Amino acid sequence: MSNYMENSSYKPKYPVQTLGKALDVLLYIKNNASADGVSIAELSEYLNMGKSTVHRLLDTLLAYNFVEKTYSTSSYKLGWGIYDIGSSVPFQHSLNNTNFYPLLEELCNECSETVNFGIVNNNSIVILYKAEPNIKIRANVNIGGNEPLYCTAIGKLFLSTFSVQEVKDYFNHVEVVNYTNNTITTAEKMFPELSKITKNGYSIDNEEFYVGLICVAIPVYDYSGNLVAGISVSGPSERMVQNKIDAVLPKLKSTCEKLSMYLGYR
Repeated sequence: MSNYMENSSYKPKYPVQTLGKALDVLLYIKNNASADGVSIAELSEYLNMGKSTVHRLLDTLLAYNFVEKTYSTSSYKLGWGIYDIGSSVPFQHSLNNTNFYPLLEELCNECSETVNFGIVNNNSIVILYKAEPNIKIRANVNIGGNEPLYCTAIGKLFLSTFSVQEVKDYFNHVEVVNYTNNTITTAEKMFPELSKITKNGYSIDNEEFYVGLICVAIPVYDYSGNLVAGISVSGPSERMVQNKIDAVLPKLKSTCEKLSMYLGYR
């Protein structure tokens, strides 16, 4: 069973066979090794490689500390060199990196509405980036400003991950402002809304922060499966009618999935 690639639809145009075999070895050890490691015989059988080939590959990987040998059993397990490489992945694929901003611009062009990218900080939403369409009437969202969780689409995504007690504590400790007639101002009224968000996978700010502004948001997850950000599409209520929201949601979902994958979520 050679070519042990996983979680990848990409096929190299000019594959290096020896490198591919070495990576097959690493992936097999990662997925199958016990605490005692994997033997050369096992690798040879399951990866359909000769024992001498497996031995040479392991010897090279050993030199780079990508595997380590258990001398009492002559078996192999992953080495700390692999961990050292892997530990730099979250840093290079972090929310501080601006490489994914073109995704937001692309979504903005597809929807012809403002696209916002926000994270949570001290029980508030901070918009890190926004992409604006080239139209006269559009949502006016401030980058870097703090927005409440309870009346914004991205904020309610984060609230939906809170426990019942955490939601109650949140409403007891923040200054709740009734921004519009649609603002949800109590935990009891928020619970049905959060259940709907969990069920649907998206949240809507129905003129709850600003009169005349409607936002729809979908979560972004990182490699550990944690909700780390949200992307919203916002626009004037006369444009963001149900048909428009229904058209926006698949595009928004696709963008959030791409960004989540960029952050390592599978």
